[in-house]
Amino acid sequence: MIFIPANANEIGVYYLISAENNNGQGASATDAQLASGIEQLNHDYASLDISFFLLDKIYLTNDDVTGIHAGKWDTDNEEQVRPFIRYGALNVVVADLDGKNGHAYWNYEATDLIEVEPEDLATSTISHEFAHNLGLLHTYQSIDDGPITLLEGVDGWQYGDKVIDTAVDPGERGYYNDCLYSASAVDEAGNAYHPDGFNIMGKGQNTCRNRFSEGQIKRMKRVLLSDKFHLLNSFDMAANPTCSELSIQTGNNLLEGFNYNETPVSNSWRQDSYLDDFNWKYYNYTSTSATGASAPQEGHTFLHIDASHELVSANDSINLISPCFTFAASSTAEMTFYYSMYGADTGSLKVQVSQDNGGSWQNIWHKSGQQHTSGTSWSLATISLAQYTASPFQLRFSGQVIGGSKGDISLDNVSVTTSQVSTDVELDRLVDDISFADQSAVELDVLVYSQRFVISGINTEINLSIENGEYSVDCQTDVYASQRLTVKHGDTLCLRHNSASGYQEQVTTVLTLAEQKFYFVSTTRSSTQTNAEAVTTVEPVTTIAATNTSEPVTSPVPIITADATTETSAAADVIASDAVIAAIPQSGAVDTVQEPKSSAGAMMCLLLFGLVVRLNRKTKPVPLYL
Repeated sequence: MIFIPANANEIGVYYLISAENNNGQGASATDAQLASGIEQLNHDYASLDISFFLLDKIYLTNDDVTGIHAGKWDTDNEEQVRPFIRYGALNVVVADLDGKNGHAYWNYEATDLIEVEPEDLATSTISHEFAHNLGLLHTYQSIDDGPITLLEGVDGWQYGDKVIDTAVDPGERGYYNDCLYSASAVDEAGNAYHPDGFNIMGKGQNTCRNRFSEGQIKRMKRVLLSDKFHLLNSFDMAANPTCSELSIQTGNNLLEGFNYNETPVSNSWRQDSYLDDFNWKYYNYTSTSATGASAPQEGHTFLHIDASHELVSANDSINLISPCFTFAASSTAEMTFYYSMYGADTGSLKVQVSQDNGGSWQNIWHKSGQQHTSGTSWSLATISLAQYTASPFQLRFSGQVIGGSKGDISLDNVSVTTSQVSTDVELDRLVDDISFADQSAVELDVLVYSQRFVISGINTEINLSIENGEYSVDCQTDVYASQRLTVKHGDTLCLRHNSASGYQEQVTTVLTLAEQKFYFVSTTRSSTQTNAEAVTTVEPVTTIAATNTSEPVTSPVPIITADATTETSAAADVIASDAVIAAIPQSGAVDTVQEPKSSAGAMMCLLLFGLVVRLNRKTKPVPLYL
């Protein structure tokens, strides 16, 4: 039976009660206790604008689940309850637990199940456990991460319960008279605690805890919309949401950073709750070493697959589904996102599209195996959606694990954008080639600058992004940035990056203009070269007096190497920006010396003499504009 709530903001509660037999004889909870649990949920979650009602109940015996009615039930056996869970409802096991008031599955474990002792149904324990199911941690979580000033400061999202507006709780029940803090405990730095004993996720007594903070509410609302939407909405619960049930997303921009601290978008990316046994996990780092991203690409949190989790098995696919899009046929659309695939056991990541309400999915982008060598690396992917703009479509990320604990895949900063295409002028987003000469023998750990170059060959604005470096518009001195922006024909740019800190090491800056990539590379000097022999670079400036300011000729043609891992099943005009564009280096220009008119032979001798003199000056190196 599939539960379909009558109201979009209602959640049906399905009780699974321990008893001597399946008729309810000797049941561990009375009907009055079950009703008190519903009442408690309605009271504590009123601030989220959701309500609860009794959907149904069943009785489980020791024959159904080992020891569930034997007293002090071990929740390690909770997986035996799974065959009895009802999809689309909040499932609540009521039994005498082994040393716990309650227990819950986390939201990323894709299981709508909590466990509560009978006598705690009328307390905040039932709300506390459902809050865990919605992603909340204890306010006394990991308080040894640092002093109170750190955990409650602007960077508090990285520590403790990862919610900035909750006061740190010292985590001792004996410090409270009911919910009033009565102790004078201090942290390791001597700072006094000032916890909120009434917070439902704190250590106050469960009989008086009665509130969540605004940050906690925002986090739970996000999880309800992305992970638990099937508990709330009224479309057909027997399948995932499709274009026939979802409101059509036709806006010019849909940005999703998967940040717990941001107000959620009601019609955004959703977990594949119907088919998957595990979800993409919100967090600010991956918990397993030597795999996954170590920090978000932007914001506070990102999504990743926890390949080491006990509920994840080899060959599992974990999906994330977009809302439904319909763009005008005369518009252009693209999708961009950042991904991290670091770890020896990394499986694959696909982007897929469906135009038949999820009946079939076509691959339009694909990566397999480890793509990065550290958790600090993110790559930007850009996919053209132009061929899908005429009819409703959905997108899907599908990450597959291959087994092993070092296979975390991470996602962040996903954007779907569209713009109207002029019917009068054909848009040209292909810039004229830009070639950077590879720079060698560069001094260690110094700023290396590119030459000035001008964007040309386009007749519309295009996106610019940069990895492992910075850019400056108009080459303004010390005004360099790395954020994404748009550029147009005639814009002047310069790039820079820090050279490596070791000898003969390479640093590569990747400049992406629309769907083209260009590479600016420097290599540090060898250990045998002296500082005087190393290349010294000079920052380009916006105006150079009495010199020719024409741009250098960038005649070499890029060599475009197709990504060997890109799916070939997609239509031919789908463009992924992961192709490698390697510019052919060109040698630096040599200054010419003006001489009086003379024979050709004499002039050549003078030119060669001048060049030899320049090359042998070591006390004042010639500035190189890289």
